[in-house]
Amino acid sequence: MTSTTVVLIPGMLKALRLFLVERRDGLYYPGSSQPACSKALAEKMVEGGWLVKRGERYQPTEKGWHAGKAGSDVG
Repeated sequence: MTSTTVVLIPGMLKALRLFLVERRDGLYYPGSSQPACSKALAEKMVEGGWLVKRGERYQPTEKGWHAGKAGSDVG
């Protein structure tokens, strides 16, 4: 088995601030009409240990939550 490293890019940080709900065309914050990220991006974030999938919900891991919190302080 090969190990892959997933590096966070600015577009990923938004998805790490709260839990997300999976819909057919992407992942959304509850009640939002704008996608936070694509399913493909979320799957990469799961691979990298930034998100965990539970049913139709994706939640930041502790590592992801800290990265999202730190990213909210930038710019």
